[in-house]
Amino acid sequence: MPALIFVPFAVFFACCVAQFWFLKKVRDRLIDCHPEKFLEIEKSSIFPYNGLWKFTRRGRYKELGDVELNRRVRDLKRLFAFAFVAWLSYGIALFTVPIE
Repeated sequence: MPALIFVPFAVFFACCVAQFWFLKKVRDRLIDCHPEKFLEIEKSSIFPYNGLWKFTRRGRYKELGDVELNRRVRDLKRLFAFAFVAWLSYGIALFTVPIE
């Protein structure tokens, strides 16, 4: 039974890995359709992807009016929420499952 507590952790880990792919899809869409905005975002941060992450979290992507970009960011946010729920589930399972 204690091995089941690692299922939420595995889901969380998979979500973390998938976030890189989803963020890459957002980045690719910006480069293809809004290169000037992408350069502005990238120049706003020292660390790679940090500016892009802030851009998606603050909702500034909506002002571009790009339906495909909106869909990709929405999918990224859903994945982030799912990863957060998986992490909470792991934490709860970790502290509530009795040790044998």
